[in-house]
Amino acid sequence: MNKDLFKDLNFCLELEKMKSIYRQTKIIGHDRRENDAEHTFHIATMALILEKYNKNKVDISKTIQMLLVHDLVEIYAGDTFAYDLQANEDKASREIEAMETIKQICSNETGNKIDLLWQEFEERQTNEAKFANAMDRLQPLIANLERPDGGTWTEHKVKLAQVYKRLEPIKEFNEELYINLIHRVNTAHENGLIY
Repeated sequence: MNKDLFKDLNFCLELEKMKSIYRQTKIIGHDRRENDAEHTFHIATMALILEKYNKNKVDISKTIQMLLVHDLVEIYAGDTFAYDLQANEDKASREIEAMETIKQICSNETGNKIDLLWQEFEERQTNEAKFANAMDRLQPLIANLERPDGGTWTEHKVKLAQVYKRLEPIKEFNEELYINLIHRVNTAHENGLIY
């Protein structure tokens, strides 16, 4: 078998591990936490559906590719809860190291492609990366808003200022949605679901 094909096929098997990496976000209507594979599917599909509401023009194919690979580093670095300040201190270095592992497992062409998409997502400079980040922020936010107990916000005593900061990329995607979410977040705060 072609060496590159063999390497890429082996990495495709590694993707199975995404189903075993559990995030803090709970599935709406259930007490189970979502895994990285479910999160990735959800936000990539959201991007496809919500693209028409984006105030900036994007290459949706590139955005979806970015969303499909943005959490692959978590296979080796693990998931880092967005509101965990201590865990976020070394997140970048853990994820850079994880990307190096990915690049060693894959063919050069595949590894470089994944790395470039991941870096673009992390840098948040292009319209595609900004939109992808908005989708990544929107999905867990909606999950918490739809839970009567506040989900991870209540569980981890998340502060209102922290939620506002996580909302920022959504403002650049669609201001109407951002204003609606701010209102809903403020209501959650008034109801004691955000500290």
